[in-house]
Amino acid sequence: MDDRELTRTLQELERKLGELEGALKSIAASPPAAGGDAHAGTPPEPEPAPSFGRIVDESLEPAEQSPGAAATSEPAPAPEQRPAPPAAVATPPPAPSPPRLGVRRAGAPPTARTPPPHTKPEASSPFRNPSPAAASPSRPGPGPAELLRFRERLERAGRELTHEYDELLGRLSYAAVPSTTGPTISFARGVPSLDIIDVDGLKEAAVRAFESDPEGTTAYGTAIGYPRLRAWIADRHGVEPERVMVTNGSLQADAFLFDHLVHPGDEVIVESPTYDRTLLGLRERGAQVHAVELEADGIDTAALQRLLDGGARPKLAHVIPNFQNPAGYTLSVQKRRALLDLAAQHDFIILEDDPYAELRFAGEPVPTMLSIDPERVVYASSFTKTVAPGVRVGYLVGPTALIAELIKRATNTYISPNMVSESLVYEFCASGAIEGSIETVKRALAERARTLTEALRSELPEAEFVEPQGGYFLWVTLPEGTDVDRLFDAAAERGVTFVKGTDFLLEGGENTLRLAYSGVTPEQIEEGVRRLAAAYRSL
Repeated sequence: MDDRELTRTLQELERKLGELEGALKSIAASPPAAGGDAHAGTPPEPEPAPSFGRIVDESLEPAEQSPGAAATSEPAPAPEQRPAPPAAVATPPPAPSPPRLGVRRAGAPPTARTPPPHTKPEASSPFRNPSPAAASPSRPGPGPAELLRFRERLERAGRELTHEYDELLGRLSYAAVPSTTGPTISFARGVPSLDIIDVDGLKEAAVRAFESDPEGTTAYGTAIGYPRLRAWIADRHGVEPERVMVTNGSLQADAFLFDHLVHPGDEVIVESPTYDRTLLGLRERGAQVHAVELEADGIDTAALQRLLDGGARPKLAHVIPNFQNPAGYTLSVQKRRALLDLAAQHDFIILEDDPYAELRFAGEPVPTMLSIDPERVVYASSFTKTVAPGVRVGYLVGPTALIAELIKRATNTYISPNMVSESLVYEFCASGAIEGSIETVKRALAERARTLTEALRSELPEAEFVEPQGGYFLWVTLPEGTDVDRLFDAAAERGVTFVKGTDFLLEGGENTLRLAYSGVTPEQIEEGVRRLAAAYRSL
């Protein structure tokens, strides 16, 4: 999003807030029905207005407040010749304030949304009596029923306008932190941006989950996961449910497998580069890690053959076969079969870590290694990339005996994973909404990947990369002698971030970096690459 689009979005947000305040004023100005409740008595204490936690970075705060902006701290001018209402007349309850765009800075206390108790409301408040006649002692005060009707009208108007506000806010989904060039553009996180997540579909799935299976959704389950989702996954992969275990994200699935198989001193094969959390998890367990070079068509199986012939005896090989994190490369069919042959010859298990398989936007699909050799492969995946990161639902598919052992380990860890999330994901998948979600994400990723590669060729022709066919990531190699640490700092000064290639390697990679294009718009990508190129030229 460039500066002009950002400005337009902020102006549109302010306009919607102005509409909300106007609606609130209109509701407050409407005279209540004559003759309130006969036994109104003392009206109930109004509930305090909620404190909204929506925070937009201070760098996005508009210079001038719009008509919908919160009132300043200066005292309002006193109304002229307005008789004070008698104590017996009740005033309507304060309504929730509309969400504000310019809000508190980090560390500052929340701004008060309503006047403190026992103070005079400001003259501009929409809840002032609209005229002196409204405060006439002869007019009965509103009763509880009227107050409830008023509140319902107020909340309905608020819901309608704040829904539009939230849709606009989604367009500001990237991390915006102050920098000398404006909001930071982040190529660091491999997550989908809010605008390509099916939020409405998730809301509907949540409702169905609680309506169709309230007991299963809300109760403790067992360590196998939500049974309906387990069966859906099994059907998706053409295996028996006993071969499936649903977990709190695929990282936890990997952790259970590592805990079961890997002990201090055990040898493990990984790709070079590979996912940094994989390296961390294996190191924490004392594994002896062998990093085998990654090529454009996947792990170098010839180099792995030499390593095995030289005496390496791995218990496990961890491979990300599709649109690998961090490189974005895909393991070819020929290398998949070669890797399976090596595993059979040297008796090790392959962990097929495959969260990106559904996100192919170019080329032809490749069969999973699980489908070729289901007894040699443990398959891990996640709904983080296809549904939403926040659901934190992943799973393993593997040999029945191994899965049974991992279920025991999970039982001793947490009794059961998150039934609410898994029930919601099941409803989202079973309804077919996941297919539409995948298509939406794939279209966005295709455009963003194309924009990124074109921008790199134009702005940073020194960069070498393989054009991705799917997934979230692009691996960039810069000329020898480039210092990625210095580049990282220079880029940060210009308001753009990435992940250093050295984070994904046991050694080397000082001239490499990973760019994630999933969470940034095409406009942000173009501007981000311009900043990155300027940082590179400054070294």
